[in-house]
Amino acid sequence: MLLNFDAASETPRHVCTSKRQGNWIIYSCPLCPGYERRMNLQTGVVSVREGEDPYILHEGSFVPAGLENTHSLAN
Repeated sequence: MLLNFDAASETPRHVCTSKRQGNWIIYSCPLCPGYERRMNLQTGVVSVREGEDPYILHEGSFVPAGLENTHSLAN
């Protein structure tokens, strides 16, 4: 299972780190204090807490532990 979101434009973008907490995948930006995107795997609910600059696009991927090496096989 690979979950990702990305920004497809010339607008400045940052790559987020990700982790799983229960049913939530949490993306956070190391360059934007306060930015966080949460995706609930069970309900599909997505919530975003914007960082200081709402015009910076964010993208990231989540690969579950143990499947890191299989991601490249899927592409």
